[in-house]
Amino acid sequence: MKPTDRTQLKANAAFMSQRLKAMSNPERLLMLCRMDEGEVSVNELVALTGLKQSAVSQHLGILRSEDVVEVRVDANLRWYRLKDPIVSGVIHALCELYDIHGLAGVSCGPGRQGDQPATARSK
Repeated sequence: MKPTDRTQLKANAAFMSQRLKAMSNPERLLMLCRMDEGEVSVNELVALTGLKQSAVSQHLGILRSEDVVEVRVDANLRWYRLKDPIVSGVIHALCELYDIHGLAGVSCGPGRQGDQPATARSK
Protein backbone atom coordinates (compact mmCIF):
# COMPACT_ATOMS: atom_id res chain seq x y z
CA MET A 1 0.00 0.00 0.00
CA LYS A 2 1.37 3.39 -0.94
CA PRO A 3 1.19 6.07 1.75
CA THR A 4 -0.77 9.19 0.82
CA ASP A 5 0.03 11.30 3.86
CA ARG A 6 2.80 13.80 2.99
CA THR A 7 4.45 13.43 6.39
CA GLN A 8 4.65 9.67 5.95
CA LEU A 9 5.88 10.06 2.38
CA LYS A 10 8.67 12.37 3.54
CA ALA A 11 9.68 9.98 6.33
CA ASN A 12 9.70 7.03 3.95
CA ALA A 13 11.68 8.98 1.34
CA ALA A 14 14.26 10.02 3.94
CA PHE A 15 14.63 6.44 5.19
CA MET A 16 14.96 4.96 1.70
CA SER A 17 17.38 7.70 0.69
CA GLN A 18 19.67 6.70 3.58
CA ARG A 19 19.54 3.06 2.50
CA LEU A 20 20.33 3.95 -1.10
CA LYS A 21 23.17 6.19 0.07
CA ALA A 22 24.68 3.28 2.01
CA MET A 23 24.50 1.18 -1.17
CA SER A 24 25.71 3.92 -3.52
CA ASN A 25 29.43 3.16 -3.29
CA PRO A 26 30.42 0.41 -5.79
CA GLU A 27 32.68 -1.35 -3.26
CA ARG A 28 29.98 -1.34 -0.57
CA LEU A 29 27.43 -2.61 -3.08
CA LEU A 30 29.78 -5.44 -4.02
CA MET A 31 30.23 -6.31 -0.32
CA LEU A 32 26.48 -6.17 0.28
CA CYS A 33 25.81 -8.46 -2.69
CA ARG A 34 28.26 -10.98 -1.24
CA MET A 35 26.74 -10.66 2.25
CA ASP A 36 23.30 -11.26 0.77
CA GLU A 37 24.55 -14.74 -0.11
CA GLY A 38 25.61 -15.44 3.49
CA GLU A 39 28.09 -14.62 6.21
CA VAL A 40 31.49 -13.40 5.09
CA SER A 41 34.79 -12.63 6.80
CA VAL A 42 36.67 -9.38 6.49
CA ASN A 43 39.51 -11.26 4.77
CA GLU A 44 37.13 -12.54 2.11
CA LEU A 45 35.83 -9.01 1.53
CA VAL A 46 39.41 -7.77 1.17
CA ALA A 47 40.05 -10.47 -1.46
CA LEU A 48 36.76 -9.75 -3.21
CA THR A 49 37.21 -5.99 -3.46
CA GLY A 50 40.98 -5.71 -3.75
CA LEU A 51 40.87 -2.97 -1.11
CA LYS A 52 43.15 -2.78 1.90
CA GLN A 53 41.73 -4.12 5.14
CA SER A 54 41.51 -0.61 6.59
CA ALA A 55 39.37 0.55 3.64
CA VAL A 56 37.08 -2.49 3.94
CA SER A 57 36.75 -1.79 7.68
CA GLN A 58 35.76 1.81 6.96
CA HIS A 59 33.05 0.67 4.56
CA LEU A 60 31.82 -1.92 7.06
CA GLY A 61 31.73 0.79 9.74
CA ILE A 62 29.41 2.87 7.54
CA LEU A 63 27.16 -0.14 6.96
CA ARG A 64 27.10 -0.95 10.70
CA SER A 65 26.30 2.65 11.62
CA GLU A 66 23.35 2.54 9.19
CA ASP A 67 22.22 -0.75 10.80
CA VAL A 68 22.45 -2.52 7.44
CA VAL A 69 24.82 -5.32 8.52
CA GLU A 70 25.61 -7.12 11.73
CA VAL A 71 28.83 -8.67 12.96
CA ARG A 72 29.58 -11.89 14.78
CA VAL A 73 32.95 -12.32 16.46
CA ASP A 74 34.39 -15.84 16.47
CA ALA A 75 37.82 -16.02 18.12
CA ASN A 76 40.00 -13.73 15.99
CA LEU A 77 37.60 -13.49 13.05
CA ARG A 78 34.74 -11.07 12.45
CA TRP A 79 31.89 -12.38 10.33
CA TYR A 80 29.48 -9.98 8.65
CA ARG A 81 26.03 -10.60 7.28
CA LEU A 82 23.32 -8.52 5.70
CA LYS A 83 20.68 -7.66 8.26
CA ASP A 84 18.40 -5.23 6.45
CA PRO A 85 15.63 -6.86 4.41
CA ILE A 86 15.09 -3.66 2.44
CA VAL A 87 18.69 -3.64 1.20
CA SER A 88 18.39 -7.33 0.37
CA GLY A 89 15.21 -6.59 -1.60
CA VAL A 90 16.93 -3.81 -3.54
CA ILE A 91 19.82 -6.15 -4.37
CA HIS A 92 17.37 -8.80 -5.61
CA ALA A 93 15.47 -6.21 -7.65
CA LEU A 94 18.73 -5.06 -9.29
CA CYS A 95 19.59 -8.64 -10.19
CA GLU A 96 16.14 -9.17 -11.69
CA LEU A 97 16.55 -6.01 -13.76
CA TYR A 98 19.93 -7.26 -15.00
CA ASP A 99 18.31 -10.55 -16.00
CA ILE A 100 15.30 -8.91 -17.67
CA HIS A 101 17.39 -6.49 -19.69
CA GLY A 102 20.12 -9.03 -20.46
CA LEU A 103 22.97 -6.74 -19.55
CA ALA A 104 26.12 -8.26 -21.02
CA GLY A 105 28.94 -8.88 -18.60
CA VAL A 106 26.82 -8.16 -15.51
CA SER A 107 26.68 -10.88 -12.92
CA CYS A 108 24.77 -10.88 -9.66
CA GLY A 109 26.84 -13.74 -8.32
CA PRO A 110 26.42 -17.49 -8.02
CA GLY A 111 22.98 -18.86 -7.27
CA ARG A 112 21.18 -15.69 -8.34
CA GLN A 113 18.20 -16.15 -10.57
CA GLY A 114 16.00 -13.24 -11.52
CA ASP A 115 12.94 -15.38 -12.12
CA GLN A 116 12.61 -16.50 -8.50
CA PRO A 117 10.94 -14.40 -5.80
CA ALA A 118 13.34 -13.08 -3.16
CA THR A 119 11.96 -15.50 -0.56
CA ALA A 120 12.81 -18.49 -2.78
CA ARG A 121 16.45 -17.58 -3.26
CA SER A 122 19.04 -19.32 -1.14
CA LYS A 123 21.00 -17.18 1.26
